[in-house]
Amino acid sequence: MFNRPSFRGVALLSVLALAIGGVSAAAAQAAPVNLITTATSLTGTGTVATQIAGPANFVTVNNTVVSGPGALPVYFTLSGGTTTTATTTGTIPAGGSVQVATPTVGTIVLLGYSITNGAAASSATDTITITVVTSLPGTVYATSTILGAPSTGLPTPATEAAFSVTQPSGAANVANFTVAELDAGGNAILPTNAKAIAVVVNNGLISSPNLAASPSPNTTFLTGTPISSVTDFVLSGINGLGGVATVNISVNGVQLKMYKVTFTGQAVTLTLTAINPVVGIGNAVTIFPTSLSPLGITANTNALKVQEFDALGNILSITPGNITITSSTPTIATAGSSDTVGNYPLGGVTGGATTTYKVMGVSINGVAAGTTNFTATDTALNLTSPPAAIRVSSGVATSVVLTTNLPTYTLGQLGTLTTTLSNAGGTLPAGTYVVLAGQAMSSIFLASGTAQLPGIPVASNGPPMQKVGQVTINNLGAYVSTFNAPTNSGNISISATPANSSIVVTPATFIVGTPASGGIGGTGGVTGSDVATPVSLAEASDASSAATDALVSITSAADSADAAAVTAATNVNAVQAVIAAQSSAVIKLLLASAALAAKNAALAAKFKH
Repeated sequence: MFNRPSFRGVALLSVLALAIGGVSAAAAQAAPVNLITTATSLTGTGTVATQIAGPANFVTVNNTVVSGPGALPVYFTLSGGTTTTATTTGTIPAGGSVQVATPTVGTIVLLGYSITNGAAASSATDTITITVVTSLPGTVYATSTILGAPSTGLPTPATEAAFSVTQPSGAANVANFTVAELDAGGNAILPTNAKAIAVVVNNGLISSPNLAASPSPNTTFLTGTPISSVTDFVLSGINGLGGVATVNISVNGVQLKMYKVTFTGQAVTLTLTAINPVVGIGNAVTIFPTSLSPLGITANTNALKVQEFDALGNILSITPGNITITSSTPTIATAGSSDTVGNYPLGGVTGGATTTYKVMGVSINGVAAGTTNFTATDTALNLTSPPAAIRVSSGVATSVVLTTNLPTYTLGQLGTLTTTLSNAGGTLPAGTYVVLAGQAMSSIFLASGTAQLPGIPVASNGPPMQKVGQVTINNLGAYVSTFNAPTNSGNISISATPANSSIVVTPATFIVGTPASGGIGGTGGVTGSDVATPVSLAEASDASSAATDALVSITSAADSADAAAVTAATNVNAVQAVIAAQSSAVIKLLLASAALAAKNAALAAKFKH
C-alpha cells in the first residue's frame, strides 16, 4: 500500500550502526590491519566503536589481526582523548590491547603504526574512530515527526504543508499519516524503546498496516507500541456521514497533531445559474468567434452553470449523465452541450473560471428573440433547481451609448468610459461586434487612454484578425475602458461615427476644470466652473452695463423725488412738507440699496463662470 522500504528483519547491530553519528566515518575506514574493536564495552565493529560518556567508561582496542607472516606490535597515538592510564601514545604488543577512556561526549581517533624490526611505519596502518555519546542512539525518546498526505501517497514535508482533503462520505483511503519516533539527535527510536501511539478519529475511521505485526481493521480509536521506525495510519470515511472528520495523534500520552478532513454527504441542493443572462440566436459553435472570424457571440458558450451541494453546503462532484436541462419555451431557446472537463471557460470568457466535475457549464442554442426559463434536474437524486431566466437577442445593435463615471473631472483625473450596445430588446449578448466606422475620439486630446477608446481604428485592424470599429462587450452588454482627462479645461465630448445608418451613437460628455489652487471657489481655490470663458465674460459685461443703466434710472428717480418734496413744501402746510421730505429720504434709501444689489449681481455674474 505504501512506497516504503521494509525495516523488518534488520539486525539490532546494523540498526545501531546506521543510527550512530560516526557511521559516515566508518564507511570511509579501511579494513583493519592489526587493530580492531569489539563489542566488549558497548558497541564495536571493526574500526568503529560507540560508547556512552562516563567517568569509568572505556573502549577496548585489540591488536589481534594478523598481518603478513605474523603478528606485529603497533605504536599508537590518540587525539580527542586518552587511555585509562592518562596517556596519549604507547605501544600495543601483538595479542595485547589498550583501553581508551570515554568520560565526555566527543570523538576520539586512534592512529596505529605497525612496528617491523623495531621501526614503526611512516604512515598510519590502522585508524580507530570512537564516538562518545550521552546515550545509545535510539534508546531515549525525545520527539516525533508526524506527516500527512492525501490518498495513499508517501507523506513528505511538502504534502504536510499543503494538506487539504475533501472526499465523499464512505470513500476509502482518503488520507494517510506517518509517525516517526526520534531521540534527541534525530535518530530513530529502536522498537524496544518506542513509546505508545494513539490515534482518535471523529466522523471517520482509522487503520494501520504496520502498527502491529498484522494490519489493523478500521476503527475510531487505535493504539499500540510501534514495531517499526515509521508507523503508517490510513483514514477512510463512513457511508452516509458527511461533515468534518478530525484525526488526533498522540505519542507517549501527549497529543501532537490534529488533522481535519471534509467528508461530503449526498446532494440535497441543485443550482442553475445564468452566467450570461442574454444569449444570441444560433448555437455556441457556429456563432463563437474564431481566429478566422473575429466577430461573433460568446455568450451562448457555457452560459449556464450547474452545481450540487450537500446539507452542509459542501460543493459536490456532478455526474453529467444524471443532469438534464429543460427550457420552458423551446421555441425561444434549448440546452446545448454540457462541459465538465474545461473545454471552454464559464460564460465563454477568455481566462474565465474553468469547468470541472464540480462546476458544469451548459451552452444554449438560441432559436428566436424572446425570454425563457431553464431548470436543471438530477434524475438519480430527484433534485430540481430553481429556474434561471435567459433572454435571446437578435444580436443586431441599433444603439451605442457612451457614458463616463463622473460628470466633471479635474485636469488629468482618471476616469471610466462605458460603451453599451443594445437594441429595442435590451443589451446585446457578450461577444464582438462591428458597430463603429472607426475608433471613438475625444474632442480634446486625452492625457492618456486614447488607445482604449472603443472601436478599432482603420490603421490597426490586424494582425491579429480584427475589424475596423469592432467592440467586444461583456455579459452586461458593455465594454469598459479607462482614460485620464485632458490637461486643458473645457467641455469634452467622446463620440464616434456609427458603422451604418441604423445605429445611433450617443456620445459621452463631461467637463474638465482646473485643480484647486487657493482663492475664490470654496476650500482650496477656483473650481473649473469659476474660470471665466469668452462667453461668460461677455455675459458679465452685459450684466454690468445693465446695472449701470439701472443706477442712472434710480438716480433720476431720486432727483424727481427731491423735486416733488420741494413743490410739496411750497404748496402745502408745514406738516405736509415734513411728511413729503421724509418720504423722499426713504425713497432715496431704497433706491440706493437697489443700486448696490444690481452692482453685486454684475460682479457675481462675472465670477460665476
